[in-house]
Amino acid sequence: MAEQNKDNLRKLLRFLDAEIIHKPENRWFVDELRSALPRGAVVESGACSSSVKKIEKYLALDYKLDHAQAALDYSSIKDDYMRQCFEADCREMLRFRFGLRGHCIDFGEFCRFAQIQAERLLNMYYSTKGTLPEIKAYIKKYNEEAAWIDHGKTLEDISYSVKLWAFTHEYKLQPLFRTLDNVRKVRNTHSHGSTSSADEQFFQSHYTMLVEAGYPLQPSCRVDWEALKNDKSKNEIYFNTIRYTSEHKRYIDLCWQRRQPFDEVIKALEELILQVTAHTN
Repeated sequence: MAEQNKDNLRKLLRFLDAEIIHKPENRWFVDELRSALPRGAVVESGACSSSVKKIEKYLALDYKLDHAQAALDYSSIKDDYMRQCFEADCREMLRFRFGLRGHCIDFGEFCRFAQIQAERLLNMYYSTKGTLPEIKAYIKKYNEEAAWIDHGKTLEDISYSVKLWAFTHEYKLQPLFRTLDNVRKVRNTHSHGSTSSADEQFFQSHYTMLVEAGYPLQPSCRVDWEALKNDKSKNEIYFNTIRYTSEHKRYIDLCWQRRQPFDEVIKALEELILQVTAHTN
């Protein structure tokens, strides 16, 4: 009987994790659950305290995170439900930043929740541009290669990369595009199940090729273009045979991913929030 009860409780925890606690509309339930957990002096020692801590960890009920000042300020979002969605995704993103979900830091999952926020912001911006045909025309004005979006039946059908390109080129935000497009690449690699061991093997192979060929590298492992200018022969070979190959582009992407630039991504989201709210309010 005791073992059966354990199984039922485990099923309950899995259900809560999958269906309840991450949805903004259930925020009240999470708060009620917190208040129901004994946290006074009686449980500060012994088995009960240990059990409570395990429950908190499993549900990622991190009090410091949930009550600290938010990393991203969504107070400018007027719609309550939309703002709660942004804040919930931001909290989940930070749980992967600080290792509170699954007990480990996960840059891939961090990028997944960063992209969810970025795409929702872009959708919020483009939803103010009229009907769907008008939105498509507006996007194509700044992304001329996006003719295929005519087949989309909703704004959500238009790919994130198309909307990101159009928005950042409309407002001349190329550095923002580079960061959030790198987020997209990490998210896609992570979602499609590409193995980190294969990426690491490829990275080391390409890195070794560059080193053995005598190319100067930055601390980030990317080729140092400024230093390369001093060697016209190598510079010409690099730009003609390496720089624009798919293999080297993959290597550059992995250089960025290996750095795990959490702060760069958060700053990019901050900039996107400012830009979207400035041009929609």
